[in-house]
Amino acid sequence: MKTTIRLLAILFFLSSYQMVLAQKSIRDYVDKNGSDKIKKSVLMDVFTKPAKAKSFKDGHGKNPYFTSKDQLPDTVALITFNISDLGATTITKTEGPYYTTIYTDNYNVGEKNGNIIANKIHSQSINSLKEEFKKHGVVLLTPSEYLNTPEKKAAYQKFTSVVSKLGKFLSNIENRNTDLSVCANSYRYFDLAAAFDALRSESLGYDLTKILGVDAVLSIGVIIQTNKKEGYFRSVKIALHGPNPNPKMDKKYIGQKTGNGYNKGQLYVGGTFSLKNPIKFMEYSKKTIEVDGIDIIFNSMIQRFYDEINATIQ
Repeated sequence: MKTTIRLLAILFFLSSYQMVLAQKSIRDYVDKNGSDKIKKSVLMDVFTKPAKAKSFKDGHGKNPYFTSKDQLPDTVALITFNISDLGATTITKTEGPYYTTIYTDNYNVGEKNGNIIANKIHSQSINSLKEEFKKHGVVLLTPSEYLNTPEKKAAYQKFTSVVSKLGKFLSNIENRNTDLSVCANSYRYFDLAAAFDALRSESLGYDLTKILGVDAVLSIGVIIQTNKKEGYFRSVKIALHGPNPNPKMDKKYIGQKTGNGYNKGQLYVGGTFSLKNPIKFMEYSKKTIEVDGIDIIFNSMIQRFYDEINATIQ
C-alpha cells in the first residue's frame, strides 16, 4: 500500500513539474517551430501508414495499398471531434496513533466546461481544416452537411463500432478515474484510444462510411489536462478510415482472425502529435480559453498524412 501511494505521489509530482515547464501559448509554439517541424514530430509507425509491399495488391492487411490518386477519397466526413481531460488527482494523508487515512480527490473539467472547450477548439480550426483538405482535392464535411436526411441522423447516433480485445485493452490504458471525454456540438463520441484497431478500422472505414454516403471518415481527439486553477494542452490524435481500395479476390486470405486477411475497411492513415511540455491554454480566474494556433497543428498533421500517402503512390 505504501509503495503504491509513493508511486502515485511521484506521478502527480511529475505531472505538476511538467505543468511548471509549460510553454507560453499554443500560438507561440507554432510560430517558433513552424509547420515543417510539427509535421516531423507527428508519431506514426508502420501500422498507421499505407502499405508499400506489392503483395498488398490483393487487398489483404490492416493498411491500404494505394496505387493511384484515383483511389483516394473525394469526400470525408468528420465523425467525431472531442477533448479528453486527463484531470488531476490529489492525495492527502491523515495519521493517528492507530490508523492512517488516505483521501483521494479526482478532478476533471466537467461536461459543461468540456463542451465549451471542445466548441472553442472546433470553431478555431474547422474552416482552416476544410481549406487544408481542399488543397488535396477533398471536401471535408461536418455533421450538418453529411447528416442530411432523418435516416442518416438516426443511423449515425445509433451506430456501434466494433473493437477487438486489444483495442479495448488500449482504450482502458488511457482511461482513469479522472478522465472525461466530451464532444463539440453535433458530434458523437468515438474513442480515439482504439482508433488504430483493425476491427474499429473496418467498422468505421466500411460500415459507417457506407451509411453516411462518403468516401472516408475522419476522427479528431485532443488530450488536455486540467486542475482546479488551469488547463493544459497535451496532444492531438487524428485518424482517417475508409473502404479497402482494392477489391476482394476469389481466394482464401490467410490471417483473417489476426486482422491480416481481407478487411472491407482500413485505417488509411493516422498519427499522434504530443508535446514534451504541455501548454497552458485556460485559466479559470481570468475565464480565458486561448487556442489560437491549434489549427496549424491540425493542418500540419493532415499535410504529413498526405505526404505519406503520396509517397506510397509514387
